[in-house]
Amino acid sequence: MEPKEDFPAMGIFRELLQEKHLLISEHTRRYLKTEYFFPGPVIDRARRSRWEEKGSLTLGQRAHQEVEKLLESYQPSTLPEDIKKELTKLMTAEARRHGQKSLPNLPE
Repeated sequence: MEPKEDFPAMGIFRELLQEKHLLISEHTRRYLKTEYFFPGPVIDRARRSRWEEKGSLTLGQRAHQEVEKLLESYQPSTLPEDIKKELTKLMTAEARRHGQKSLPNLPE
């Protein structure tokens, strides 16, 4: 989601909440089709009983499972080598810019 510069001022926001029509406001309707967020498999919004039925996994455990699943289903790229090298160069530079020393190693 991207912050919108035309987000209603706090007074209007409070009014919308008080009148209980925030979800049908013109601003919300304008961005509803393009700005939504559904968390991935690591975020658990289920009730506690459902969480317990699924093994009471912590956030870290769910994240680990998701990483393992992604690694198991990894398919090597079919891109030409020169394009792979250029993409790796770009991704490595971006990773370093954000404090990461290198890209993760993927299975062959």
